[in-house]
Amino acid sequence: MHERALVSKTVIELASLADGRQVSQVTLALGPGTDSAVVEQTWRSATAGTAVAGATLACVTRNHGLQCLDCGGEYEGSKLTVCPTCGGNGLIIDHAPEIALGEWLVGELV
Repeated sequence: MHERALVSKTVIELASLADGRQVSQVTLALGPGTDSAVVEQTWRSATAGTAVAGATLACVTRNHGLQCLDCGGEYEGSKLTVCPTCGGNGLIIDHAPEIALGEWLVGELV
């Protein structure tokens, strides 16, 4: 459950960015392998009592950038995604963060 620390850090960051305004919607980008159910559950407890509490949460998956070890082509996927061009194995060249703050909307001052 390493997601707990990452979610808590994101909530603190977002509350600071919101600067006292109530956050109404949040999108989090999750890297491959990050469990969205755990993130959503952790999110509810981490936001309690903050300007982020009650915000609608959406989680979207962001893939890693990979380069094929056989043909050199670049593509997106998880660490086990095979090259769509030749079927070869890929090497991660652009790691997707496990949890990253995406778009968010605020309402009135709290």
